[in-house]
Amino acid sequence: MEKAYGGQVVIITGCTTGGIGNALARAFAAEGCTVVATSRSVRSMSDLEQDSRFFLQELDVRSEESVQHALSTVLERFGQIDVLVNNAGVQCVGPVAEVPLSAFQSTFDTNLFGPIRLIQAVVPHMASRRKGTIVNVGSVTALSPGPWTGAYTASKAAVHSLTDSLRSDCIKHRKFCVGWL
Repeated sequence: MEKAYGGQVVIITGCTTGGIGNALARAFAAEGCTVVATSRSVRSMSDLEQDSRFFLQELDVRSEESVQHALSTVLERFGQIDVLVNNAGVQCVGPVAEVPLSAFQSTFDTNLFGPIRLIQAVVPHMASRRKGTIVNVGSVTALSPGPWTGAYTASKAAVHSLTDSLRSDCIKHRKFCVGWL
């Protein structure tokens, strides 16, 4: 039986041990993909280090320079990026009226602007190949917010809206799939 994503090059942000990105990396590897697992620190993905199915890459989604360096390294080594999973994210806990604006900005920089940086860097490559898949990891809190989650919830709601807009933008590229998880 053919595997759905077998042979594809998948880049996943936020693959820290014990997190969703790490589990997604393992799932894609089980499908026969070449998995580029990223995190701000390679040490935070130590459980993947000895497994040849993974190419570990430092990537800070808050840095344009880091994004460009990581993606050019991936393209140089593998020649393509078939799937981008924007998973990296941070929490911000506290009442909206009391959370410092700098904490809101930091949350949005990682949770929203990080995916935008990666999308803007990878879409031209995918569009030139007329195929690609982008998955932006959102949160159920974006659909059902609770107390003390304002910054996080707002950032993830923005990710959902961004994804819906991106889907419309990319519809002209046949075989181009965009969605949120």
